[in-house]
Amino acid sequence: MKIIKIKSRIRRLISFLLAGVLISGVAFAALSNKVLLKGFAFKTATVELKFLKDLSIGSFSENLTSEISGVSFDGISNGWATDYLVKIHNTSSNSLQVKSFANYTTAEDPASLRYSLYVEVFPWNDINNNGVLDEGELGTSYGVKNFVKWKTEGFSLGDFETNKTYGYVLRFTADGITDSKQGQSGNFDFEFGVLN
Repeated sequence: MKIIKIKSRIRRLISFLLAGVLISGVAFAALSNKVLLKGFAFKTATVELKFLKDLSIGSFSENLTSEISGVSFDGISNGWATDYLVKIHNTSSNSLQVKSFANYTTAEDPASLRYSLYVEVFPWNDINNNGVLDEGELGTSYGVKNFVKWKTEGFSLGDFETNKTYGYVLRFTADGITDSKQGQSGNFDFEFGVLN
């Protein structure tokens, strides 16, 4: 009786071992029968806008910059107006949705000139590439905003295609320069960037 029980246990043990080996073999065969895509690398696109330093020449690398030093405007009074021309080049590998904003701190504008200074943004098609605003080159205005609205709302400039240059006229004007603002000054930065 003991021998029969031992044989029965050995048979069960051998059956379990064989079943385990069989299941392991099937699982291994299922996992080893595969194909592999290996070594994928992902790199994000570059997103870069550059200003043209010299508006009358092309967009070669020596003429591109990320920053242009501002100019000083003096003698501003009600009714004052001046145009500032800028060209921006999309050096990225994709089209970009671009927007422009004023950027300043109130400490840089203690007399609150930002409420009395305005900008009107126009697209500029420099047909003859001379870097000068000539008759027939000014597009339709994007609107007029004081510097506060320019900071909070900005101007949407649309789609910038890759490797193309876009010209703009920033028409600065003044209105509401009161006696308390006479002789005062403020410093402002203006940004052109990609919509997120």
